Amino acid sequence: MSKFILFIFLSWLTGNPIVAVIIILAVYLAIDRRYYGFVPDPLRAFRIAGRIRELERIIAINPHDARSLKELGIFMVEKKNYRKALEYFARASSKMSDDPEFNYYYGIAAARNGDVDKGRMLVDNALSASPGLKYGDPYLEMAEAYIDAGSYDKAEPLLEQFLRIRLSSSRGLYQMGLVKIKTGKMDEGKECLRKAVSVFRDSPRYKRKTERNWAWKAKLLLMSGRY
Repeated sequence: MSKFILFIFLSWLTGNPIVAVIIILAVYLAIDRRYYGFVPDPLRAFRIAGRIRELERIIAINPHDARSLKELGIFMVEKKNYRKALEYFARASSKMSDDPEFNYYYGIAAARNGDVDKGRMLVDNALSASPGLKYGDPYLEMAEAYIDAGSYDKAEPLLEQFLRIRLSSSRGLYQMGLVKIKTGKMDEGKECLRKAVSVFRDSPRYKRKTERNWAWKAKLLLMSGRY
């Protein structure tokens, strides 16, 4: 009802209902960008698409440009196009095998494409060379690959490592809560879910945009009782 009233008011004020709709959408987009992050950033998406096209032109001219292949592979991982990411990483692997960041993304792409053992080996290589790589993200991403494969027992030690680095991560605590519940540790799992909600409430504003979804998932799981 409030949105309808706002629409009527803006239509009267501007004399044009289309302009009123544009203003409302702009306001909601600004609020989302500032606090929530549900709507993808169109400017960032445009920049990434342009960079991908540029990299594709580079490797069309020089198919052995390992750095461009690596960057393209990372973009594909972020877009969850793991099959395409693997193609790029495989072409760059002979030159980038000592690069921890490369091995991390290559490992996640492999794990998400069904070869979990190869993915774990690559991620372990990355973490052996750089234990603090990406502020613990490799532990979390590999754990989530195990969770999606139903291997909760293998996910748990990785989440423990991640939470040693980022104790106040709602995402990590939610995943740990889920793993604990799935492995029969119901009380510990519920406690992790409650903590995921609690640390979100206490987190600074800049962090809430990325953590909100995980805190909500934790709260919904607790409320539903469907474990």
